[in-house]
Amino acid sequence: MFIIDDETSLLGVLQEFLQQFGLRVFAYDRIPDLDREIAEKKPHAVLLDIILPDISGIEVLKSIKKIDRHIPVIMMTGYADETERLESLSNGAYALLSKPFRNFEELFHIVNNSMDHYTEILRTEELTAQVEERYRREKINILELEFLKDLQQMIGETGDPVFVLRNTNTLLRGFLDFEYFGTMLVGGREADIHILPEEELDPQLHRAMVSALAGWTTKGDDASWISIEAAVSELRTNNRLFGYAALYRNRPFDSEEISMFTRFCSHIALTLEKISLFEEIKNLSRHDGLTGALNHASIVGEITAEIQRSRRYEGPFSVILFDIDDFKMVNDRYGHLAGDHVLKEITRITMENIRAMDKVGRYGGEEFLIILPETGIQKAIVVAERLRTAVEGTTFDVGDNRIHTTVSGGIGSYVDGLEEKDIIKEADDNLYRAKNEGKNRVCYDRSR
Repeated sequence: MFIIDDETSLLGVLQEFLQQFGLRVFAYDRIPDLDREIAEKKPHAVLLDIILPDISGIEVLKSIKKIDRHIPVIMMTGYADETERLESLSNGAYALLSKPFRNFEELFHIVNNSMDHYTEILRTEELTAQVEERYRREKINILELEFLKDLQQMIGETGDPVFVLRNTNTLLRGFLDFEYFGTMLVGGREADIHILPEEELDPQLHRAMVSALAGWTTKGDDASWISIEAAVSELRTNNRLFGYAALYRNRPFDSEEISMFTRFCSHIALTLEKISLFEEIKNLSRHDGLTGALNHASIVGEITAEIQRSRRYEGPFSVILFDIDDFKMVNDRYGHLAGDHVLKEITRITMENIRAMDKVGRYGGEEFLIILPETGIQKAIVVAERLRTAVEGTTFDVGDNRIHTTVSGGIGSYVDGLEEKDIIKEADDNLYRAKNEGKNRVCYDRSR
């Protein structure tokens, strides 16, 4: 990984700290030849100061993203205003870290998560390259190439496999002659079966089609009159069985048609796998690797979206910014693994005490931000107190240790004209007041 910061003393400390985890770290106190250095050293993450002599760190961020848009860039700042922070996020920054750091372990977790994210992207690109090479070796004919081209366009457009299969039904009709296209997706509690086009079918005919997908005969003694032929194939990759697909018509399918359909089903399965990987990577890029909550960039982005919804529909919303009291003491006394356990458990408690429509994100090391749509300040107080009480009443068992901790919270509430930074600042100011007034409490603007 790269570290770019003109503060040479901090540069050395960061390099030494990260190297002890086995990371290969290259430190720069001035901007290097990024094209050459990235090509030669292939970093999996970049720590970059926003404030640099002669050039803005945001411009360096843009340059890195032009070279490789996937490299996660973590911005560091002790002086940047909110505009520069938001500009960093809008230009693709993976996360923002404020200097001086609360603790270096938090920095390592963010760096490690970002590098895992980048590794997943490289793995997906490698898989894509392997698929393309496989297609080249097998000398796929032009019809299959056109089919693949249409399938590839769906990657990134949807995470719904049923959407892919519905469109596949349309695509297949350009290459094969059939009346109905059936699919059965497996993996859930129940098989998800679709017969396309969706229309009113004779119940026995529908049962015969489903039986073919499930591997049963379509022509038993009690249904010998049903005139339907099926070509069935697995939707399988080397790593996973997605289900089965079938073509139906009145006359039998010949061996060439069955062979083509089988090859097409292989391509469909690979597309489903790539879409699944794409969704996993997208999910990783939005969530904190330790707790599973939304990461800093994502939760801030959700506030922006909630402001837009509130302006459109004139509805209220509130946020709760809460912080684990004396969390450093937990880490110092019980170790960082115990601290990680507490963070994960408090995230779980939070999820259990909010609605499905609410959102929670890890705002900082031990700070969490909750967005409560359609919620005024009075209801937000109830939620915050419920959460505070739940944490206070929980014993966190880690090995032989029984850990008790509390949280302090600050509430911010949207009124017309506020921006996301204003709402966060209100919540942060109230959190600061809660800490000063003795911790384990929730503060809010009583004039609201």
